[in-house]
Amino acid sequence: MRNKIEELGTMHYMLITLALVALITFILSCSSSGNNPQDTPEGTLVKYSECKSNILDSTSNSKDCIEYQYDSISILTLKHVNAGFNCCPGKITASIEINNGTIIIKEKEQAVGCHCDCLYDIDYRLNNVTPGMYHIVIIEPYKLNEEPLLEFDMDLNSYPSGSFCVDRWHYPWAV
Repeated sequence: MRNKIEELGTMHYMLITLALVALITFILSCSSSGNNPQDTPEGTLVKYSECKSNILDSTSNSKDCIEYQYDSISILTLKHVNAGFNCCPGKITASIEINNGTIIIKEKEQAVGCHCDCLYDIDYRLNNVTPGMYHIVIIEPYKLNEEPLLEFDMDLNSYPSGSFCVDRWHYPWAV
């Protein structure tokens, strides 16, 4: 009888030990911050303006700019001021790639529906962005090959907001 009681006690001890090991493993796997897909930076195009052909704006129409604002935690907002597209672009979209401190935004239009071009403002929101240095590159459909890219470095630790501009001297800019 005593052997049966000892055997049940040993089994009970082994079951409790296995349950504790499983619980600890579960807690550790849930708390590891680097493996959570929700922590991966991601970006979306939030909205874009109508054609700015008749709108007076504080930014010269010969400037192609990015304005940025960081909340110092995880949200980076970007505004592409004076993005050049067709006057009838259909839907304006963008693919956003965030990798190793580089953010590449490739802007696209659905259609070339009219025989004119104009300027738009485009708002982006990037989530799960950690403070640090980033290199921003905007790939624009109407930028000429000989013109500089709209690209710059930003340090979100030192400058959580700012802007960067390049000059454009062809249509639809500088009109």
